[in-house]
Amino acid sequence: MSKYHAIPTNIITGFLGVGKTTALNQLLQQKPENETWAVLVNEFGQIGVDQAALPNEDGLHVRELAGGCICCALGPSLAITLTMLIRRSNPDRLIIEPTGLGHPEGIIDVLQGISFEDVLDLRATVCLLDPRALEQPEVVANEVFQDQINLADVIAINKCDLAEPALVEQAESLLGGIFPPKQRVIRCEQGNIPLEMLDLVRNGELQAQFPEAHSAHDHDHDHDH
Repeated sequence: MSKYHAIPTNIITGFLGVGKTTALNQLLQQKPENETWAVLVNEFGQIGVDQAALPNEDGLHVRELAGGCICCALGPSLAITLTMLIRRSNPDRLIIEPTGLGHPEGIIDVLQGISFEDVLDLRATVCLLDPRALEQPEVVANEVFQDQINLADVIAINKCDLAEPALVEQAESLLGGIFPPKQRVIRCEQGNIPLEMLDLVRNGELQAQFPEAHSAHDHDHDHDH
């Protein structure tokens, strides 16, 4: 794919029910008119719920990766789907949105692998966080949840209009103490993330604590609708 070069690429992560699809739609509404974007989303159940929610218009190519989690279907399936999407759309930007139980590490590995090293320019990974999750010990203890935060360059504390202000402040305080530090911790409502967050340069020092976390899960997991 030598004619495609350094396509700015972002991964949008976040745990179940955090509002990733809404955030993705908000970002798509900010797409410059003269740009073509490619979006790879996960399939949800038998019908692509997200596919229906996402517009497929001029300058926008939306593809779902059928057959379960992007992170479970890693390797050939993800690489082939990405290659086809890039060839079809020749995008100015690529956005990947895995399922809420998706571990980002494997996706990052594929995007930085030899097949795509000259094709894609992996920029900031954005993780949405619902501050109310801090009150759910089973979520806080979840290794995928923790690594979505560990591997993110930008954390968007979402649903600030629904959470208690004290919880939002607690989330901000906790995230402010993480090392390596996040490039941005922002507050947002209804997934409204400023477009410029996508162009922040990725921090190559971010590491997963639990790279095997996803594969340990029962693959019957419910995906976030």
